[in-house]
Amino acid sequence: MTVDDLERGSGARLILLLNVIAEQEGDFALKDLAQQAGLPISSVHRLLQILVRTGMLERSKGTAYRAGRELFRLASRVLQHMDYRTLVRPYLRTLWDRWQETAVFTLYRPATHKALVVEVIQTPHPLRHMLEPDTELSLFWGSLGRSILAFLPDDAFAAAHAEAGPGPITHQPPADLAALGQEMEKIRADGVAFFCSEAAEMAGVAAPVFGPRGALIGSLGLTQPAYRYARLKAEDVAADVREQAAAFSEMLSFRKQRPDPKG
Repeated sequence: MTVDDLERGSGARLILLLNVIAEQEGDFALKDLAQQAGLPISSVHRLLQILVRTGMLERSKGTAYRAGRELFRLASRVLQHMDYRTLVRPYLRTLWDRWQETAVFTLYRPATHKALVVEVIQTPHPLRHMLEPDTELSLFWGSLGRSILAFLPDDAFAAAHAEAGPGPITHQPPADLAALGQEMEKIRADGVAFFCSEAAEMAGVAAPVFGPRGALIGSLGLTQPAYRYARLKAEDVAADVREQAAAFSEMLSFRKQRPDPKG
């Protein structure tokens, strides 16, 4: 978006400037904002004074600025009321239209170290693994959980492993940390988690979803019986899942390279 995409009033310029500010990390300078927004320095300076007076911005060291408490409070209120179900449906529908398998979006719940099913579009096939909204999933079983698990910081990963119980269907304990570490590295490299269990008669492909500043939001993917998964081209499914997860992440304002949780 540039100023040419909006009306040339001060309100339109303020909206444009707020979009640029939302992409900044840490402190930022007046001239950098003006350059990125494509606006005159004098106009940006005037708008910044409005934002400072309303608490949306604060003065930092020297002539720099930073996001203010009021801006964080406003963002927090918006996030609390964000309707993920409505927002994610177009991305799930794209996967469902292509593959006709159950398309699922989950939210990561740090307090429980689990994933919460938020939205599901069920497969039209009569043989299916039923997933209902508001169901909690372990991060250690299935692609939806593991695609989140791979991007957790070390402390959250260890806490989740310590609290993980046996598998809900196989009743087997989770793999040890060394084995899981290798699998997590592969998921991070691929950008997608694969899961197929003949014993559980379940399979799936999922990718992580990120939000503002690379915050881990949850996962998006497809699930199906193992025998149908064997008939699919797994890499084609993975490419579509990655694409829709990335598109949803971008819509949620994640526009930069995903962070390395180990760094």
